[in-house]
Amino acid sequence: MAKSAFAMEDLVLDGPGLADFEAGVFERERNLRFELLPESVRKFDGQVAVVTGAAGGQGEMEAKMIAQQGAKVLVCDVNEEEINRVVADIKRDGGEAVACVMDVTKEDEWERTAKMAADMWGRIDLLVNNAGIVKNGTVLDETRESMEHLMDVDCWGVFYGMRYCAPYIIEAGGGAIVNTCSFQGAHFGPANLFAYATAKASVQGMTRAAASDLAPYGIRVNAVCPGFILTPMTKGRTENHKFLAESNPLQRFAVAREIAAPVVFLLSDDASFVTGQHLFVDGGMTMYLHMPSADKKPASK
Repeated sequence: MAKSAFAMEDLVLDGPGLADFEAGVFERERNLRFELLPESVRKFDGQVAVVTGAAGGQGEMEAKMIAQQGAKVLVCDVNEEEINRVVADIKRDGGEAVACVMDVTKEDEWERTAKMAADMWGRIDLLVNNAGIVKNGTVLDETRESMEHLMDVDCWGVFYGMRYCAPYIIEAGGGAIVNTCSFQGAHFGPANLFAYATAKASVQGMTRAAASDLAPYGIRVNAVCPGFILTPMTKGRTENHKFLAESNPLQRFAVAREIAAPVVFLLSDDASFVTGQHLFVDGGMTMYLHMPSADKKPASK
């Protein structure tokens, strides 16, 4: 269990300004403790995991919660200072982790990163492709050039991760991969996020195709599709925060650990018969947006 957890009612926007609200959530989540679990209950004891985008937010929580379950974790990001902090937190709580400064858009860096994990620990069992960015823009605004960096991170970065880690996972006898998708693009097309939705829809297709390709080798491939969560990546993008918080039946935002926990499930043997799936962790938003409000009467005949 995570220590110093904060109440879910803290995520309902009722008073403080947006900046203070965001800062408070980020600070409280960073201060959560994920102490190494007893050996008898660990899900990943003796396994090796590679986690990208792990300098904060969802990736940080994933790295910490995977380490809590006994895995050795390669904590990857372009932000050296922050991944060193994450590694220090994991070690403080009894886990094992190493920082790896890498750019997911560079194919040669992926090759180096996968080899680094395998050389250090003798194997790779788990991969979490979490690194991602977001930008605004409509189909009328975007060009190939303007979309290129986002596609490199959100799309090609996922492909490279699977391409270079999967051979090591095969050598280890099988394992699991989780890609980060989104309710945007994977389920419906949001306005003014054309490049982001395009990339995430591509990840959806890659996940299913890779699940088919890798199943004979004992590798399961799934995706997690978060709704709107409060992370450093979304900071300042919640101008319509009241609307967004009310756009799902739970009437609040999610925090990063609420996405990381389902990722741990998908990686674990608890999900041993789950592959090629997209798990929506959105507070019911995708259901809610397509259903009438419960307090509205049906139209008269």
